[in-house]
Amino acid sequence: MEFGLSELAVIPIRQGLSDRSEMLSQILFGESFEIIAKRGEWLRIKMPEDNYEGWVVKDAVSIISENDFLRLQNNKKVFFEDLQTVLIRNNNDKILVPIGSVFPNFKQGESVFTINNNHYKFEKSIGEEVVTVDKREMIINIAKKLLNCPYLWGGRTAWGIDCSGFTQLLYRIAGVNIPRDSNQQVHFGNTINFTTDAKSGDLIFFDDDEGNIVHVGVYMGSGQIIHASTKVRIDIVDHQGIYNREIKRYTHNLRVIKSI
Repeated sequence: MEFGLSELAVIPIRQGLSDRSEMLSQILFGESFEIIAKRGEWLRIKMPEDNYEGWVVKDAVSIISENDFLRLQNNKKVFFEDLQTVLIRNNNDKILVPIGSVFPNFKQGESVFTINNNHYKFEKSIGEEVVTVDKREMIINIAKKLLNCPYLWGGRTAWGIDCSGFTQLLYRIAGVNIPRDSNQQVHFGNTINFTTDAKSGDLIFFDDDEGNIVHVGVYMGSGQIIHASTKVRIDIVDHQGIYNREIKRYTHNLRVIKSI
């Protein structure tokens, strides 16, 4: 069994063995994964947090040992202080990495960490660890940082993000792992029967005419939702769905609210 890790800002996870194949998701800097199959220049990988699978280009991956993989699951920092930061590798190369990136072997108060034989340091110091007791507050605060970030199918970064990538990223930063896609996320948590009972940080799911879950966003309180649709935006939400004030109509039909 082999394992890998991303030392690039973003690695696309594709549905098929081609750069033209649909991008299902992304691996962010420092995230590790299991390699479950090989096909020429491509590797099929599985993410440990949500068992999400797909194909990545072999040359984009750094190979790590099983011991390192297991150790890194409990020895890492998820970056959330800014939308992006710059890392310097081996006192030479600069790498711009997005919010949600993982810093393996990170020790609070130190400005360096190591992956395999590569040494990383921060171009500017990052903040001290902020302990937020209220995870709901943390989710909303991070969500607001991502306002106006563009929509990108399969995206998980401030450079482009989709609706379920947005909710998964927010929850992971808050220390809660949920699946990658909205039709999987909807099976977690407890159902809230009325929008008036929803709390900030709850997930709200929306369906299409066939009843399929096709969208998800985060309730902000006061009848507002923050979600990724064209861009990360704030709209009105009620028992019917999402109301877009700019175009003066409902854009999504409410299906269920979940407290996770």
